[in-house]
Amino acid sequence: MNAKPSSAESQPLRTRTTPEQWDELRLAFHRSLMVDTPLASLAQNIDGCVWSVEGSDEKPAAYVDLTYQEVLVRLRSRGLPPALIDDLVDILRGTLAFDESFGAMVEIAGKAEARTDPVQRNLERLGIPPDFPVELCAFTPGTMQFCAREGLVKLIDFLMFSRGASRQVIVGGEFRDLLNAIVHIDEVTIARLLPFRMKTSGVYLVEAVGLLVRPLGVEERVMLARSPATAPDELKHQVARRVEYFHDQAEHMRGLLKSGMAMPRLVVSLDDLSVESAVAALLAQHISPARVTEAVKPAAAAKRSLLDRLFRRGG
Repeated sequence: MNAKPSSAESQPLRTRTTPEQWDELRLAFHRSLMVDTPLASLAQNIDGCVWSVEGSDEKPAAYVDLTYQEVLVRLRSRGLPPALIDDLVDILRGTLAFDESFGAMVEIAGKAEARTDPVQRNLERLGIPPDFPVELCAFTPGTMQFCAREGLVKLIDFLMFSRGASRQVIVGGEFRDLLNAIVHIDEVTIARLLPFRMKTSGVYLVEAVGLLVRPLGVEERVMLARSPATAPDELKHQVARRVEYFHDQAEHMRGLLKSGMAMPRLVVSLDDLSVESAVAALLAQHISPARVTEAVKPAAAAKRSLLDRLFRRGG
């Protein structure tokens, strides 16, 4: 007597994906930088793809260790049609286009998708210059040393290396974190690593100095706000480097200060009073301190001018 087939085998398969194709794809995806990214997020970057299955474990990592039949069983156990494996394959294939080292291992779904670089596209959308210097990013010392050793000078160099590198050589997770953040436009992570202003676009001098100040303790920030001249030489150098890079923004700030705007108004985007005060004090050392004093206290200057005129009349 023949054995009764299992429920997974008894139902007709209506999928275009073969077991061989699935095995080739899942083995390639094992080394993808996106293996722990939610499938719903990955699908948003692939034209015509949607992944509506809910669950915190709905990531490629939950599927790539399974055989073709095991994937079908998993889908059926959740009341989902077997054909959903085709959607999964489309998402994984499209995502491999982000990982140049392994993209050649499988057929990229759709020529238009293969021609579209999500990194370049999203940098443009976010207003982040591809040639932004790596040295001005908020990376750990280990990552900075790695970049110097590998000659990763520009942001685009960093991202292209992240996209093509093996997971084993990632330093501190920042390569993967920033790549995923750019691909999926995660503004919180981007603002943690780049001087990016959330809910807007572009990179900014104020945020760049803010990234230097945020790791400091509250007492250190208060000390800097009171006496920025006591800042360590390395911090002064880093602030000066950022003022140099954001020269146009520094000039614009000088103009605003000269016209009467108070320095604290220029740093409110940092949304943290202790950080704002320290950043304002540090920037004031580089953006014409004499003009800053005039701009911050226009009423006092006007009063002195009036007194001078009165004294001249009396004389």
